[in-house]
Amino acid sequence: MNERATSASLSTGAIADQVKARIHTGAYAPGQRLIEVDLAEEYAAGRGRIREVFKTLVGQGYLEFVANRGVYVRRFTRAEILEMGRVREVLEGLSARLAAEAGLSPEQRAALSNHQDRLDAAVAAHNVDSYNAENFAYHATICAIAGNRHVEEFLHRVRLPLYRLQLPRNFSSDSMANSNRDHQVITAAILAGNPDAAEAAMRSHVRAGNAHVTRLAAHHFS
Repeated sequence: MNERATSASLSTGAIADQVKARIHTGAYAPGQRLIEVDLAEEYAAGRGRIREVFKTLVGQGYLEFVANRGVYVRRFTRAEILEMGRVREVLEGLSARLAAEAGLSPEQRAALSNHQDRLDAAVAAHNVDSYNAENFAYHATICAIAGNRHVEEFLHRVRLPLYRLQLPRNFSSDSMANSNRDHQVITAAILAGNPDAAEAAMRSHVRAGNAHVTRLAAHHFS
């Protein structure tokens, strides 16, 4: 059954989730205008409901309202992304620490090890898209193992520019390998139950990502 056929039963939250999913995958690009009447038709929803979706996603940072122009997929400035990156460093480090302290179940150990295996395979295959997708899943799994809903909630917000695919897919083989060496250290520390090492390795990893942002060309930012 296609999306249009099922959309009549979708709640405001469900429509918002579908719009967010399109932003995450790049189907809606940074800076793209979203047309209220088009979404109302697509989701067989009233325009009032679509306005509520827009209001929700503006509040969550996915969209921005531009006076006299409409609603757009939000673009971030370099400074905004770097500010978020500093917060990410602390929160991702705490997430890794909590995961290392958690006493992983066999299932959690297997999940983390499997992520690392897939990251290793993506590097070996020089598959940037696979690596990027697995990278997000890897960090999400660490956050889930950490088990702190406040960390998870705030991390989701400050990861937004990265999920948005505003940044280009320009990992070279060398930079992918360097990034993955960080992951290998983080994975080993968490599996060994070493919170200090896990936090230090994760914070170093995020700092390296922030440094990458400083080197990107200006046209990638608003």
